[in-house]
Amino acid sequence: MNDKGVIFNQNAKNIAFDDEHYEMMMTRYQQFMQDAENYTHYYSDIELEKERAFNIRIKAFKKLPNLLVDFETNFTKNGGKVLWANDANDAKQMIYNILNQDRVRRVVKTKSSTMEEIGLTSYLEMKKVKVVETNLGDFICHLFNERPYNIQSSATHKTTSQVADLYTEKYGIKENCNAKQLTICTKQVLKNDMSNPEALITGANFLVSNTGTVVLTENEGNILKTSTFAPIHIIVAGIDKLITSIDELSVLLPLSSFYEPNKNISSFYNFINKPSVNGDNVQKLYLILLNNNRNNLLAEEKQREILSCVQCGACSKVCPIYNTVGGHIYDNYHPGPVGSIISPIKDGMEESAHFCSLCTSCGRCNEVCPVNISLKDLFLENRKKLIRDNKSLVSERNFFSFLFKKMNSRKNMDKYGSSFKDIELSFQVKKKWGNKRELPKFAKESFSQYWKNINKLNQ
Repeated sequence: MNDKGVIFNQNAKNIAFDDEHYEMMMTRYQQFMQDAENYTHYYSDIELEKERAFNIRIKAFKKLPNLLVDFETNFTKNGGKVLWANDANDAKQMIYNILNQDRVRRVVKTKSSTMEEIGLTSYLEMKKVKVVETNLGDFICHLFNERPYNIQSSATHKTTSQVADLYTEKYGIKENCNAKQLTICTKQVLKNDMSNPEALITGANFLVSNTGTVVLTENEGNILKTSTFAPIHIIVAGIDKLITSIDELSVLLPLSSFYEPNKNISSFYNFINKPSVNGDNVQKLYLILLNNNRNNLLAEEKQREILSCVQCGACSKVCPIYNTVGGHIYDNYHPGPVGSIISPIKDGMEESAHFCSLCTSCGRCNEVCPVNISLKDLFLENRKKLIRDNKSLVSERNFFSFLFKKMNSRKNMDKYGSSFKDIELSFQVKKKWGNKRELPKFAKESFSQYWKNINKLNQ
């Protein structure tokens, strides 16, 4: 096991038996399951709509090279500039170069998993560029100097009292503020930065090939406010965000916000076709198209389905692994099932083999996915690839070799008594089974002996 896998296991052991954390995760899981029962009522045939969304995304992947060329042509024609980044370092360097040439020292940033992927915030701060987070959850995580806990709800692991204590210390507000008061305080803190941005950096939900349109969804209106005044707007998006036509958004947009609490729809949709104009000033609009090993995923006929993800976060909310260990244990930008599937293919089995085991095959993620991704099957594909590439643990290979040798022969199975079998099993799997669980015991009487006895074959 590589160093990352060892660290993951150690951290998982520490958090898995934290009763307070588990109770918090279970409370949110139960609330989500109660709400999810009502979500399907908005569609006469939700399964058909999910299948339509899945087919739209898969169709785009099959002709992605043509869509990328068409999008660049149309986006450039509309007044924007497209930059191509091969990896995270390329993307960060491009962003810094754009900011540096205009001497920008303060940027406004919106929520984006792509920017988490490349580690943009820490990079810019290292370059002495102040980053202002406008998403409420990301803003709170930034104050605590922590990574987002969930792709959808960044600060879901923080209680209101924890946030209130930090705000009292940092901004001098009264103690024991409620959630509404904390939100108002945050808006006041961000008001000046959002009204007078030196530059804005956003992600993108979809890129429409035939019109050169960038589509962004949000609930707080921060993109809409800031993009109007920002003299520079930098968009960072993966090459997997391409779709063929703007008509396809009628299927994809509602499903991408399918699990929005109490709304089932995002509050704001931003369609960016060209740079904004503020008086005599024309905005500088840049789009950085990021590969970052997505070509590895796209080359896999089955696993590339995971790029259809609309980042609703539902799979994490129902995943028993995620609900046990939480979001900070995952050492990637996308905590939960989706990131666990992407990492071994995109980053290689050497670095990410431990993600292949983070699935119980319960199938709950398949049931809630709004775009019909077979996440359970993709986990199994990764496990098959792990074996084919001979990257599985030596201890695992030895155990299964021992197991098959035993089970392929009834004579070997019945060779020793139950006490010896208990010792043998403990030696083989106790370490992996865990100190918190008791190993099952072998029956005193073997099955073959039991069969002989009930059928009186010994008489």
